[in-house]
Parts: sequence; C-alpha cells; structure tokens
Amino acid sequence: MRVRIVCYEDCDQWILVKFANKLNEELRALSIDSDVANFPDPKADINHHIIYYHFDCTKNPIDTLMITHIDSVDKTKRIKRQLAAADMGICMSLQTVEQLAASGIPRDRLCYVNPAHDNVIKPRKTVIGLTTRLYSDGRKKEDYLLRIAEKINADDFSFKIMGNGWQSIVDRLLQMGFSVEYFSEFDYDTYVSLVPSFDYYLYFSSDEGSMGFVDALAAGVKTIVTPQGFHLDAPGGITHPINSMRDTIAALEKISQERRMIAATVSRWTWGDYARKHLGIWEFLMEKRSTHYFMEHSHCYTDGLGSIILGNARPISLVSKLKVRLKVANKSLSFFKGDLKKRYVASAGAKMFMRLLKK
Repeated sequence: MRVRIVCYEDCDQWILVKFANKLNEELRALSIDSDVANFPDPKADINHHIIYYHFDCTKNPIDTLMITHIDSVDKTKRIKRQLAAADMGICMSLQTVEQLAASGIPRDRLCYVNPAHDNVIKPRKTVIGLTTRLYSDGRKKEDYLLRIAEKINADDFSFKIMGNGWQSIVDRLLQMGFSVEYFSEFDYDTYVSLVPSFDYYLYFSSDEGSMGFVDALAAGVKTIVTPQGFHLDAPGGITHPINSMRDTIAALEKISQERRMIAATVSRWTWGDYARKHLGIWEFLMEKRSTHYFMEHSHCYTDGLGSIILGNARPISLVSKLKVRLKVANKSLSFFKGDLKKRYVASAGAKMFMRLLKK
C-alpha cells in the first residue's frame, strides 16, 4: 500500500503537522510506504488529507479526509460537496459523525478515529499526608502505616509527613520503595504550604479528632480518617471513613483503581493505534471488504473500522435528523442576526461621522 498524507499546514509547530508526522511515522513502522507532502500523489493508493478544508475535489484512487470540528453551516456544505468526491470522511468523534449524518451526508461515507496522545504522560503518585507527632504509648497507631504500606503499590502512592518521631518509619518506607518527604520538626510556614499539597489527609487514631483534619478540609483536601469526635461534625468532611487497617487498605486500593480506570479510558488512543485504525479503514476501502472482514480485523476498536460497520448497521433516526436541522436553522439565524448587527453598527457609525463633519 502506498499512502500520501497531504498536510496543508507548513508550520512545524502546528498541531495538524504533528498529526501528519506521527501518523506517517507509525505507518512506516508498520512497513507501509508512506510520506507527507502538501499536495496529493495521484499514483498513491491512498491520499489522506489533513484537514478536509483544502481538498479541491480532484479525485485520486482513494481520498480520505480528516474532519475536525464542524461549527458552521458553510463547513457542513463544504464537506457535503467534498464527500461527493472523496471516499471517506474520518471524523475525530462519534458525535461529529452523527451530526454530519443527520445533516444529510451519507453515513457510509463517514467514520471516526479518536485523537492520539504520545503515551509518555503517566499519572503522578497520589500524595498521602500525615501531620501529627508520635508518642511513646503508640496512641497514634503509627505502626499501621508500615503494615498498610506492605499491601499497596509504591508506584501509586507517596507520603508527606510532618511531626516528631517518624524517622524509623520513614526509613522503612524508603526501603520499601516509597517516596517520602519528611519534616521532623513543626514549622508553621512550611505546614501552611505543605497541607494543600496533599491529595488525601490520613489519620488512624480515635482520640476526639485531628487538627490536621480541619486544616486539610480548609485546604480542600480529601480525607481518610476515623469517623469520631469532631470529624463527624464537618458535613461531608470524611471522604473515606476508616476503623481498621483493612478499611484503610480498601480505601487506598479504591483510590488507585479510580486513577487506573481514568488512565485506561485512553490507553488505546496512542499514535500506534491511531495508525492501525486508519490502516484498517484504508484496507477496507481498497478491498471493499464485507462485515466478515471487520469481525476479523477490528481488534475490538469501536472507532476506526468499527465505526464504519457498526455505524452502517444503525440508521440515523428521523428525530436525530430533525434535531440537527433545527440546530442548523438556529445557527443560520444567529449568523444572519450577527451580520445585521454588524451592518447596523457600521451604518450608525457612518451617520455619526457625517454629523460630526457637518458641525
């Protein structure tokens, strides 16, 4: 397969150039004969235009158009005209596909591929804060911390601790691979800047309550504390109530799972996946494959090739079409009102200028 990525932007720092270069880089890594230029190649199997706007409807063997946001009637009309010549419009979201299909563009000329990320940004560690001094009788239940640390992942959590007596526990946490920022002496200015840097404030003891809990809430910090004393008098102040080590471990595991689930929502939005999704669409167009081809090659993507087959199986409802037509009508009316206002302002300004000249 020969692919020409037609990028109409010249600035190397512009986002569309990044899309073009990253797509080209990943296609070449898949052993696809691909390049980037600011004009089509009529000899290429695929000409992929980034973006649709400058496609002049000159037909090549197969043309696909990258479609970004559509926010005007003129853009919708332009795409309708272009997709009469191009083979496929590749939107960035399902919403845009449905918007364009409801506006009258044939659904079999539309699909979508979600944008990609560089896969280098990782979640930072969740910062757990403790601000209490320790006592010889163990009333603060500090031994809990080491036993809990054995059950959680050092890649997910770090600790910030202020208070006398924690050094031996800090040393052990460091040996276990945790990041720890420790302040053995209380310093008010440091404390004031430290507390807002916590993601969660942690307190094990059951001795009426922790003043650090109050300061954490004042800083908008979530809490993992015992439900007792004045902790109970702050409505909604306890994020995760704990009465045991098991409760604490469960709370921390829930926190880490939530972070992992958020990151997982775009785990397959990498540039490698972005290229493979486009490749699946192009292979489909070249071979005019059937639904069976999709079942064998979709790799469980809902976008890419999946958005062609599954989308065609779900026709656009009359209600959806009417909603889009109404939106288009409202936008047209809004543009018309804006144009009238500009003309009125210009006319009023001209009249005022003439009056000043007469004076």
